[in-house]
Amino acid sequence: MVNIDFNKLKRSEKYYLMTSAVVPRPIAVVSTMNETGTDNLASFSYFNAVSSEPAILMFVVTHGRDGHKKDTLVNVERTREFVIHIAQADQVKMVDQTGEALPYGESEREKLGLHQTASTWIATPRVTEFKVAFECVLEKLVEVGASTVVFGRILGAHVDPSLLLHDPATGNALPRLDSHLLDPLARMDRNYGKTMMISDD
Repeated sequence: MVNIDFNKLKRSEKYYLMTSAVVPRPIAVVSTMNETGTDNLASFSYFNAVSSEPAILMFVVTHGRDGHKKDTLVNVERTREFVIHIAQADQVKMVDQTGEALPYGESEREKLGLHQTASTWIATPRVTEFKVAFECVLEKLVEVGASTVVFGRILGAHVDPSLLLHDPATGNALPRLDSHLLDPLARMDRNYGKTMMISDD
């Protein structure tokens, strides 16, 4: 084994070691809204589920190198709400383009030609091109070094019916997805990829 002392690594070296080992990482595509009602769309690969009771998701916003807060965090602090979308593998190009640096107040969604619809539980709209969307309200913000961990409590979800599993006895749709049909996009080191699923058959 090679012993690597993190205290002797540069910030970039720590990042690449962690993100090449902790894979695959799911991706949150987060929609927020600024004070003028313009929506912002950004993707985050430090993202996961935290708890089911209460239902909590988290994602991490890393501050800019000059210390400035990214638009997503500014909007979350102001409105205390956001929508987390789950991207599919065939949406990789579009998700990557949400990372383009635009001036505050410009909509990435609009520039990419994506469509939005009103949310049910919050004011921030969701993006219709994603087949899974969670409407969230801010539960807590935790500062960790040059990053802010955003914890959101899920108020409700929107799921494309084609992804839902069905009760074999009744045929009724269940509140559970077929993850293979979802085919979620993941971050693999510096690149994107598919999540790795192993059958339990």
